[in-house]
Amino acid sequence: MLHNLGFKAGYFLTRPGVIPNYRDFQETQWLPFEQLKDRQEQKLTRLIKLAYENIPYYSKLLNTLGLTPSDVTTIEDLEKIPVLTKQTIRENWQDFIPKNINKLRYLNSQTSGSTGKPFKYRISTDDYERGMSLLYRGWGYAGYKLGDKVALIGGSPSIPTPQSRLRKMFRNLLLNFRDYSSITISPESLQRYFNFVNRWRPSFIRGYASSIHMFARFIRDNNMELRFQPKAIFTTSDMLFSGQRKVIEEVFNARVFDQYGLFDGGISAQECEEHHGMHIDMERAILETVDEEGKQIVSRPGKILATSLYNYALPFIRYDTGDEGMISHLKCTCGRKMALLKGFLGRTNDALKLRGVIVSDPGYGDMLGNFDIEQFQIIQEGSNSITFRIIKGKTYKKEDEKSIEKHMGDLLRKQVGKVNIKFDYVNSIPITKAGKYKFIINKSDQV
Repeated sequence: MLHNLGFKAGYFLTRPGVIPNYRDFQETQWLPFEQLKDRQEQKLTRLIKLAYENIPYYSKLLNTLGLTPSDVTTIEDLEKIPVLTKQTIRENWQDFIPKNINKLRYLNSQTSGSTGKPFKYRISTDDYERGMSLLYRGWGYAGYKLGDKVALIGGSPSIPTPQSRLRKMFRNLLLNFRDYSSITISPESLQRYFNFVNRWRPSFIRGYASSIHMFARFIRDNNMELRFQPKAIFTTSDMLFSGQRKVIEEVFNARVFDQYGLFDGGISAQECEEHHGMHIDMERAILETVDEEGKQIVSRPGKILATSLYNYALPFIRYDTGDEGMISHLKCTCGRKMALLKGFLGRTNDALKLRGVIVSDPGYGDMLGNFDIEQFQIIQEGSNSITFRIIKGKTYKKEDEKSIEKHMGDLLRKQVGKVNIKFDYVNSIPITKAGKYKFIINKSDQV
């Protein structure tokens, strides 16, 4: 009870919109899909109008396309607008500054730079607060209540926080969070994580899927005894494979709830208790999946685009997230009516290009989860050859290499023909500056 009050007081003092939005979103999660879509389109109509009137880039763009704001009022109408990239924003930065910037409440932020180049942007305070509210609602699918203990393990902050270190420490105290970085992972740091969680006994653990998986394997392989049982584990930020989920759930004796989020684009999706996919949050943004021509598609994989409906400080309209996934309108048995994000495939630049064919989801993750592999990475050197870089687990056998080679060879042969497969066994795999593992490194000149 005290932690719940402290949590609410913390946001009342710093971000007063978070708790009222959270209460509203507890109700809207049960609304019919068409009603949620209608609300999105009302906000989209307002966004396009304000962007046209206040953002030079969008007024020039719509005029060039021969469009007026009244031409873009539905989600389907978004196809009339070209895809927006980070590079476009960088090259036209001055034209993305609103004419009414001095009247707006906003924060300056940036992405973690997992691709090696951090991306700076502005986010409206209202948009930021909505994002936090939806995050906590998503945690609630696993039983989280405001003020519960949450241990956060990630490279950059697991909870977006454009704040000073002192303010962050004060925030964590009130919200009952504890942050631990995974940028430098070693046996010593993993031992520290273990000692901490055993003392503090968090109700929930959240962090990068790869970091939590490595932590779980460290605990298991060293026969360490957990003196607590978390209610759930939240994974985010990088891809979660079935083998990783299995290890994490076995070690912590708790279910994994996978989550997807993009704070700059405003989109998010959360796995519920039924684990049939991730419910797409519709109260803050529009999530599209499109083909190579930018045409909207459902029930098959495509590029994920984001349109943030409340970020008037820097409108992201049809923003290329760099991710791939699939939207499904199958009904979830939990009763929530939002569409599902299924078959999340990760980053579009995490792809093989073999004989001119892009293979972004060859099934390697689920397949490798059947073997005792500490960590893996796929390196493409040429147009028809790949190398599996593998950290072997204790029970990994030479016969496993033959099984992987056969399974992967058969899988790729159906798509691109014969591929040469090699293996490189290592003791460690470098992580990015953001503390994430890059599953595919493509060194081919053809990519």
